[in-house]
Amino acid sequence: METTLRARTLAEAISLRATEDTNRTAYTFLADGENESLSLTFGEVGGRARAIASRLAAVVAPGERALIIAPDSADFVLAFLACQYAGVIAVPVYPPFPITSPRRIDTLRTIAADCGATVVLAGAPEQTRQALLAAAPELGALHWVGTDATDDTGFEPVFPTGADVSFLQYTSGSTSAPKGVVVTHDALMHNQELMCHTMGYRPESSIVGWLPLFHDMGLMGLIVPAIYAGGSTVLLPPLTFVQRPQRWLRAVTRYSATITGGPNFAFELCCRRIPAAEREGLDLSSLEVVFNGAEPIRTETLAKFAQEFGPHGFDPRTHYPCYGLAESTLFTVGAVRGAGAVTLSVDRAQLAAGRVVRGEGHTLVSSGVVALHRELLIVDPETRTPAAEGDVGEIWIGGPDVAAGYWQNADATNETFRAETVSPRRGPFLRSGDLGAVVDGELYVVGRRKDLIIVGGRNYYPQDIEATVENASPLVRRGCTAAFASERSGGEELIVVAETRADTAGIDVAALSATLRAAITMDHSITPAEVLLVPAGTVPKTSSGKLQRRGTRAAFEAGELTLAQQSLTVGVQ
Repeated sequence: METTLRARTLAEAISLRATEDTNRTAYTFLADGENESLSLTFGEVGGRARAIASRLAAVVAPGERALIIAPDSADFVLAFLACQYAGVIAVPVYPPFPITSPRRIDTLRTIAADCGATVVLAGAPEQTRQALLAAAPELGALHWVGTDATDDTGFEPVFPTGADVSFLQYTSGSTSAPKGVVVTHDALMHNQELMCHTMGYRPESSIVGWLPLFHDMGLMGLIVPAIYAGGSTVLLPPLTFVQRPQRWLRAVTRYSATITGGPNFAFELCCRRIPAAEREGLDLSSLEVVFNGAEPIRTETLAKFAQEFGPHGFDPRTHYPCYGLAESTLFTVGAVRGAGAVTLSVDRAQLAAGRVVRGEGHTLVSSGVVALHRELLIVDPETRTPAAEGDVGEIWIGGPDVAAGYWQNADATNETFRAETVSPRRGPFLRSGDLGAVVDGELYVVGRRKDLIIVGGRNYYPQDIEATVENASPLVRRGCTAAFASERSGGEELIVVAETRADTAGIDVAALSATLRAAITMDHSITPAEVLLVPAGTVPKTSSGKLQRRGTRAAFEAGELTLAQQSLTVGVQ
């Protein structure tokens, strides 16, 4: 494996960047999404990370686990890099604020106990500690270390081996309780090399992003490339993007970004929420790669974004659909750089039968092609035999960047990371839990295996039904619909739960439900048993914004859903 800086680990890369690129800008932070609050050179990043690592070394030994609770982007970056210097295993977690959210607190407590954390890294450690003690008193027993250190007091970095653990990436819990994915230094570096090879990260790259840094897409796609490839990264807090999406594209314009991206919903948000007046002055012509991943990629979203922002310099050839997951460190496959999105029109009935066949009725977006060291198979999950081209099966992944397993969870590790095919026998592979098919070398992801809806012997992919619902009426919130199967006396039946827009008053709930039911029946030849409308913000999601279909189903079956009321204001702003 070739690395830009002859580094075997991220710790070595930090040290080399600090020495060889001392005065070049590494990170720029826009605390309000618009104005620079802090800018750090590689030399400053190295010095401050070393100083925080010195504090860590005074209270914990290499190999111990450190929770990173840092809402501020600069605090998070420095805390994560300090862990690499100290040989401490970083554990990024969702900042559990406001502390009135029981779900966030429960997730934090679960992760802290599961990883056996002994230290917490925070920007304002005493303030954060006091805020959390009432809800999670056990955290008071941990060491609390601040990120404001500037003096390394002669600290010498601990340079780990490639087999040592760099960080634990806890899964989002979209289908189960969070599990700690064990990412070694070898896996991290191989994954970065793959991203450089396919996406074109390099020293000249200008990277702009707003993605949550505790999540693998933000961590590996924004923070680490600055150190590994030597690019310069500009970071906006996620909330500033959600509040005003134009801030993202303004930053792209201001810093002549070459690489940026996010989940599909981000592009939808830009199209819907950036008025014409706010688009004046945008210049997206510097972009070379605009990655789109982490959730189903919709061809209509790609086309709409290209149409609406083409007059502002956006080139559709920069669209870069990709697919990844924490268990493969992040990046698995991606599009051919500069070629734009590859789409395929398929027969909907054949797709329901488990085959991707050219035809009419549905369009799939390719998530990319295999490159460099990546291995990828489509496998029948029941028989564990490789599928033929075009057959839908579970996506199995191989390569040196596959994570080592789940932290202290041998059963789940064996099930997910030690899969072997039969006839012929090959392995081990990572079982992704995702369903897909390969056609002409392109990977088409069609859904999650555990979310697959089977009614009357036919397969239905929930994201397709959800897309139909969200396109059927402007009263339905984008990205806030959950389709799932529920056991009834006559067998499995389709249930759909959809959020209505927060600014919608006086809706006719019965009429809207009927409209959505008719749209589903027409598009998918199945009539849902129930279409339930709920207020904005009530469909369960993970901390990274992914739908929790199983959580929605559990709430439905327990009778815990709050339903929208006929002809009343629905939801809150």
